[in-house]
Amino acid sequence: MPSAIGKMFGMNEIVESRDAVSGFIIPPELAVKAMRDSGYRNTAFALAELIDNSVQADASEVELICVEKYEQVNSQQRLRLQEIGSIDNGNGMSAQTLAIALQFGNGTHLEDRAGIGRFGMGLPNSSISQCRRLDVWTWTNGPDNANHSYLDVGDIQSGVKDNLSSG
Repeated sequence: MPSAIGKMFGMNEIVESRDAVSGFIIPPELAVKAMRDSGYRNTAFALAELIDNSVQADASEVELICVEKYEQVNSQQRLRLQEIGSIDNGNGMSAQTLAIALQFGNGTHLEDRAGIGRFGMGLPNSSISQCRRLDVWTWTNGPDNANHSYLDVGDIQSGVKDNLSSG
């Protein structure tokens, strides 16, 4: 019967032509592609997620810095957004909290039903929905003591990066 169900939904061709990727229930290279393609309608919605995180970290100021670059589009040179930076005066994160914040499905407010950020998907998912690399610099006791980590979609998909070491 499973083959009849698979045929009914057109799955046999796909299943037979692709092996179970690495045997993982959630294959990282496929999961990150699916997460990139789901969720945030546009850059404004993704930025709203980051701003919500700043507010939750008690920031009273949030600045967005946009970097544009001229690119050839058809026969014209046009300015295109290349990078966006978000800077706030919130509480900052320890290295451990930063690692948690960059994990899909993890977070520091998972049990907080009253607030935002309770699903653990906002920072990584909103960011990779708009770009292929996210760098986070954060500190709790001055920029000279900053913690840095990143997510790089290409590294995740190729298996080069499968943990959240700083870098």
